Formats: sequence, structure tokens, C-alpha cells
Amino acid sequence: MEKLIESIKRHEGYSDVVYLDTERILSCGWGHALRPGGKVPIEASEAFFKADIAWAIDAFTKIPKDLRDRLDVNRRRVIVEMIFNLGLAGTLKFHKMWAAIGAGDFGEAAAEMLDSKWAEQVKGRSVELSYIMRHGR
Repeated sequence: MEKLIESIKRHEGYSDVVYLDTERILSCGWGHALRPGGKVPIEASEAFFKADIAWAIDAFTKIPKDLRDRLDVNRRRVIVEMIFNLGLAGTLKFHKMWAAIGAGDFGEAAAEMLDSKWAEQVKGRSVELSYIMRHGR
């Protein structure tokens, strides 16, 4: 088994980025095909999830410090979850929300979260997160 694994890894080569293989199939790792309807092991999903959370937390540090400092731990969690869902660029597009946060008006920040295409898309998630933004809990 070890020789088989060694041979496949050597021939496939490792890629830490998703790529299109020669048949135009999305792939990653050592030739792992990512096909619609294909099964993903829970261990792989957990690894992706942990990496995505770490990325979102790191992206949060790129928000201007004066805005970050206005947020308590629960509101920071809201913003990290928005980054996880929308990406940093998408979260930064909530200009009125950020202006309200800068002014310390968390009620207005919550209202701006709900007045968005994102809120229509994620429904209950936006209600829950805007409540935490408004009340800090």
C-alpha cells in the first residue's frame, strides 16, 4: 500500500490550489476531482472549515483598527461571520453599517445589515446577527 500511495502522489503531484485538470475537471490535492454530487469526507470538510475560519479571523484584522476597537467580542464575532460568508471585500461594502459602527450606533448598524441583498439571501442568519450587533449579545 505504501508503494502505491508513493507512486500515485509522485505521478499526480500535489496542488494546494484548485485547478482544472487536462479534462477540465476541478481538482485539488493529489489529483482529487471535485465533481458536482461527489461525496466529501467529513474530515476534509472540517479541515476546510477550520482553514476558512482562520482566514476570516485574519481578514478581520485588516479592518481599520478604530472600527475594530468599537466592537465588543460578540459584535466582532458577527463581523467575522459576515467575512466568512461574504468575504472581506463583500463585508466592507456595507458602507452605512461601518459608518454607524464608527459612530457607535449599533442599532443603525443592525438596521443597515437588514437593509441589504445579503439579508434577503441569508434570511434568519441576518436577523440573528443583526440582533447581536444591536444588543451586543
